[in-house]
This record gives sequence, C-alpha cells and structure tokens, in this order.
Amino acid sequence: MGIFGSPWTSEYGFGNFIELFRTPDFSQAIWNTLYFNAVTILIDFPLPIILAILLTELGNKTFKKVTQTISYLPHFLSIAAVTGIVYNLLSEYGLINSMLYNVFGVKEGQTLLENPSAFLPVYVITYVWKGLGWGSIIYLAAICGISNDLYEAARIDGANRFQQILHVTLPGIAPTIGILLIMRMGTLFASNFELVYGLQNPIGWKDEVISTATYKFGIQGGQYALSTALGLLQGVIALILTFGANFISKKVSDISMW
Repeated sequence: MGIFGSPWTSEYGFGNFIELFRTPDFSQAIWNTLYFNAVTILIDFPLPIILAILLTELGNKTFKKVTQTISYLPHFLSIAAVTGIVYNLLSEYGLINSMLYNVFGVKEGQTLLENPSAFLPVYVITYVWKGLGWGSIIYLAAICGISNDLYEAARIDGANRFQQILHVTLPGIAPTIGILLIMRMGTLFASNFELVYGLQNPIGWKDEVISTATYKFGIQGGQYALSTALGLLQGVIALILTFGANFISKKVSDISMW
C-alpha cells in the first residue's frame, strides 16, 4: 500500500491515536496509569524527605547506620524477588492473611491478591517499600550541605528542633525537592511494567496500565500500530508534563532544571 496508504496517514495522521481512545482496553489502561501514578506520587514523593529528616535527627549513630542499611536493602532486590515476597505474604496462608483471619477476625475466603480493589494499596505499599530508603539518599546529601551556622543561629533565636526543620532544613533542601518533583512529574504517564505485571493474576486484578497493554496487545496480540501509537503518546505527554512542571516551578519559586 505504500506510505500514503498506511493507517498512520488516516485522519491526518492521528488515526491510530484516535483508535486508542475508541478501544476500551487501551483507554482503560491510560486511565489506570494516570490514577496509579497520581496516588503513588502523592504518597511516595514526601516519604523519602521525611525519612531523610528523621535520620539526620537521630543521635545514636549505630542505630542510624543500621536503619539506613535496612531501608536501602529493598532497592537491591529484583522485581521478581519483590513480587515473590508479596505473593508469599499475601497468599491464603501467608503472614498478612493469617493475621487478618486470626487477629482481626476476618472470615477466611478471598485473599488480598484475589481482591481487585486491594491491588492499588498493595502496589503502592510495595513500590514505596522498595524505593523509600534509596530515594532518601539524595535528600540526606542535600541536608548535609546546609551550613551548621544556620542551625546555630536558629538555636540562639530560641528555635526548637521542629522549628529548625521547618525554617532551616526544608528551605535548605527546597531546590532539590523542586528539581526532583519536576522530574517526577514526567513519570505521571509512565508505569512500572515489572511490578504491575508481576502482581497481576487471573483471579484478582486483570486490568492493564500503559506498559502492560503495550506488551500484551502489541507483542502478544500483534496490534503493533496501536501499541506503537500508545508508546509514542506516552513519551510525548511525559515530555509535555516535564516542560510544564519546569515552567510552573520557575514562575512560582524560581527553581527550574533549565
């Protein structure tokens, strides 16, 4: 058919993109991706900041080092290992379900993995657990760069530890927070393929996100044109989100990546 007979030239070149939103599976995958990432960013983004501040406030160096080491360990586990741990914990006779049955009096039957409404909490908790410690490293480095003279001046002015965090630590790491938030906004339309694919199961969560839809409908189902359009749309929107977040941040706080 040639280039000009290709489906990519239909409807002024937007034929495949329009078809994406006409196909329920693809449109549902787009919505799931946005919803999952919005919830994950709201919960996951501030937690490494809080952990870094708490670690710097610890006086016991031995306890601090042990806590840091334990928090970093999940980052070095593969997604296969992480999903295996989750499946063992949430299986019918796993630790979590055993506690629900024996401690909280929940009737035996459907496990959390078999409950579609429990998929998002399980996904978010697993995602946060795996990346929390590692994500706090850059904030710890930023806090170490704050001059001790500022804390000394705050103490002389009568500021307690919470007030020092509020008026010295947070303003000191604000540029780092701003840059990382801009970069994180670019992932609002992305999705963690390995984790979502690993937690999916025939009985519980069956819906798709963009990455799993691209894999299943494109590679497995042979719908290469629609999957390519979905991947391209994902990249373009991520670029727009990054530029938009950078522009807003520069106008509001004078913090920007360029």
